[in-house]
Amino acid sequence: MMNFLLPAMGLVILFAGRRLFWLFVCVAGFASGLQAAPLLLGTQPFWMVWGVGLVCGLIGALLAFFYQKAAIIVGGFLAGVFLSLHLLPVTTTETVALIRIGCGIAGAIALFLVFDWTLIVLSAMIGAGLVIDGVGRPLPYALLFYIVLCAVGIVVQGRWLKTSRKQTP
Repeated sequence: MMNFLLPAMGLVILFAGRRLFWLFVCVAGFASGLQAAPLLLGTQPFWMVWGVGLVCGLIGALLAFFYQKAAIIVGGFLAGVFLSLHLLPVTTTETVALIRIGCGIAGAIALFLVFDWTLIVLSAMIGAGLVIDGVGRPLPYALLFYIVLCAVGIVVQGRWLKTSRKQTP
């Protein structure tokens, strides 16, 4: 199921993260919870790790619907933390923890100040990461595949943004 669900979520966020902001915050929460649960709780059963991810995703979706400014900050923070968890080595030293918190704060500030383009870039990066995680990490060209997916997602979403701005008077 995970081999289908993660890439499916990743593709939706990769290409429509800006249009579906609530889903972006939900998936960012889910992905961050999914990756942070083993670091915070230690080795746990599969269902518990997924439960933490689902709870984090649900909180993100509720924030996006009812408290949009808070959702922007939380979504940016979660996206920054997710990307740091995805890109940095899996260790729990204080330095790495501070870097992860710093990445979360940078994501929150960037999303709050430059909403559209930051959302496009973060959603493309998270979407590409979920696609690669879902198809299995040991791809021989995983980094190249990640970069290509990010670029395609940014271009597609950027064109949609440009088209939507032309249509508004």
